[in-house]
Amino acid sequence: MLWVVLAALAGCGGDDPPTRTVRVGAGEPVRVSGSEYTFDPGRIIVAGGPARLRVTLDNQGDLAHNIKVLDGDAEIGGLSSFPAGEERTTTVAVEPGRYRLVCTVADHEELGMEGELEVRP
Repeated sequence: MLWVVLAALAGCGGDDPPTRTVRVGAGEPVRVSGSEYTFDPGRIIVAGGPARLRVTLDNQGDLAHNIKVLDGDAEIGGLSSFPAGEERTTTVAVEPGRYRLVCTVADHEELGMEGELEVRP
């Protein structure tokens, strides 16, 4: 199984670290690492949408985290919060377009735990 990992997205304070982009085909799984307060990958591009995107969140932080896929403010899928040191997997149906990836625990999104998902036809 193909697992794809990107570098961290925005942290809190100071200069933001660079965000790498990963490209996967429709149906390929994506592994995202989460920690205080970043997602790795920060940007995912899926080619061949619409697609069923299988996302595994590996919580490498010290706090509980989650990942939600948002279309604007509407949640279209994601995982509930779970403890540090664990990982969980979800599948989300996505149409071509741009989506936000966020951690909705407390103020984690505001501290930089966010990313972008782009689905291309």
